[in-house]
Amino acid sequence: MPREVTLLCRGPVEVRDVAEALLLHDDSWGVRALDDGPMTQVCRDATHPVITVLGVRRVDSLDEVTRLLPDAPAMSVPLWWVDTVTPLGADGEAGVTAALEASLDLDAVCIVHGD
Repeated sequence: MPREVTLLCRGPVEVRDVAEALLLHDDSWGVRALDDGPMTQVCRDATHPVITVLGVRRVDSLDEVTRLLPDAPAMSVPLWWVDTVTPLGADGEAGVTAALEASLDLDAVCIVHGD
């Protein structure tokens, strides 16, 4: 079962912006698109993903954030909600660390679910 990590960005972002911020954690990592769709996977090599960016959506209602993430800090809207998942194990831990670091570059709050 993967771990979920949510980024709540204060400014507009796209999947590509998030992937680029994640790559700052380790310049040897690469990126690949999944199924020619909007999902992007950041990998340490061809067979080891560290984090998958599932998508980005704009949120205009703080009530929606509170309903889905009751422990999230109060933020102004609009905000951009980024869903990601990491695998279990060392690769996933590297993905979580990258997400925490990326949140600084993206002016975002990073919420690691299950911690």
